[in-house]
Amino acid sequence: MFFQVSIFRAGVKINSKICLWRIWVMSLFALFVFTWAGAVFANEALWSRGLHFQTEGEVIPLAEDGIHDPTNQAVVEVLQEPVESMADFPRDEKGIIDWVKVLDQGLIEPRESLYGDKEMYPVDFDIIFTNTGSMPHVRFPHLAHTEWLSCSNCHPAIFLPQKGGNPVTMAQIIEGKYCGVCHGKVAFPPTMNCGRCHSVPRKSPGLR
Repeated sequence: MFFQVSIFRAGVKINSKICLWRIWVMSLFALFVFTWAGAVFANEALWSRGLHFQTEGEVIPLAEDGIHDPTNQAVVEVLQEPVESMADFPRDEKGIIDWVKVLDQGLIEPRESLYGDKEMYPVDFDIIFTNTGSMPHVRFPHLAHTEWLSCSNCHPAIFLPQKGGNPVTMAQIIEGKYCGVCHGKVAFPPTMNCGRCHSVPRKSPGLR
């Protein structure tokens, strides 16, 4: 009897060790999976976390687009659905709504301020970004932006108004910084039509 009990106890101890080992391995595996998933989600383009009518014409209700808060009453009862408000908006060659053409054609009329009691002061000059590797240079047109945004929308919180003060990279844009504060959310995604930004031919091939 004593021998049988000893074997039984030993068996319990061995099984306990096996169970603890399995739990430890499964915990490490779960930690790896969650860490990997978090990294993928963090590196995922911000606009791909929600569906946009303005990119490829997906007819998705605001409450289901992954961008708007479905618990907000205004989303359901006040805001107009994109499929209605943007139905006739012109699109570029990639099928993305061209907001500059929308504005030029008078399809929208942005309010100068919250109460419409201020004036806009558009400025017409471009900034050329030349540190673009092998890609064509980037032209940033102030006019297209200042026709419906004030200087304080971007300066100095997003862009420092000084030469060389903004080391912009595509990675940062995709992460929602610099141009990515708007592009990929309310303006066209920066990876769906490269030519919209990289529009200035290089004089030399550039580095790869």
